[in-house]
Amino acid sequence: MACILVTAATGRVGTALIPRLTAAGHEVLAVTSRQDGVQALRQSGVEPVLADLGTPQSLELHMGTVDAVFLATPDDPRQDAMERGLVGMFAQNGNPHVVKLSAQSAGLNPPVSFGAYHRRAEEVLEESGLPYTILRPTFFQQSLLLFAEDVASKGKITAPVGSGKVAMVNVDDVAEAASVVLANEEHFGRTYTLTGPSAHSFADVTSRLSELLVKKVGYTSPPAFAARLVLPFVTGMPRWKSNLVVDLLSALRAGAQENSSSDIEDITGKAPKSLEMFLTSNLDAFKS
Repeated sequence: MACILVTAATGRVGTALIPRLTAAGHEVLAVTSRQDGVQALRQSGVEPVLADLGTPQSLELHMGTVDAVFLATPDDPRQDAMERGLVGMFAQNGNPHVVKLSAQSAGLNPPVSFGAYHRRAEEVLEESGLPYTILRPTFFQQSLLLFAEDVASKGKITAPVGSGKVAMVNVDDVAEAASVVLANEEHFGRTYTLTGPSAHSFADVTSRLSELLVKKVGYTSPPAFAARLVLPFVTGMPRWKSNLVVDLLSALRAGAQENSSSDIEDITGKAPKSLEMFLTSNLDAFKS
């Protein structure tokens, strides 16, 4: 069994990953930057570590026994610099296997949106001399929940994705893949693209929601320039982040995540969860 350091432990993937690691008997050091996350992590049976990922030295004391690291960081304009600093610190403190949570958009040529940040961090990791594995998930199925309130109250989804189809991936499958590769040297030096089993447009999503909810759910796809202007006011996102979101959605519109991959099944031995499974199991979130 391994000692595994999990950064962004209270994030989407970290939250799904930690129970899988503890169930497999691994010791988990769970990193959070939030004081209110410490107690929740402690109650889940792992050792919480309160640290600032922007200050790699805050983790040095915990690196002595670490066999592997799940490297995830929040969206931030300094994200690539933050991860470069962390990789450098890992390289100076042992030889842990680093599993980086990246993004499918990092593998595009050129990288797009948040993927540009991730690709710069990937390059540093690849050149670090550390054993590493890179996981590049597509658009999360769970991100559709960001539209749940509009579906419930307005009966529509608005997103500048046009008719682009997306092989959306379930967070649980990303976490399952991460749990397998973290303590397995067979995956050293590999980069995986994690997708759902098939691609669907946002019109497909609203059509299926209409059937499941027994009410009309519409879909509107504004031009990217309009979304770029409006999104910060509608969501409260800072402009730097909303621009990256629009860049990503524009890439989806152009088919950047249309292709599905067998990587999840190859890693875990299980087929990835379908969009249909996600919608039916989360239907209550879309109800008024």
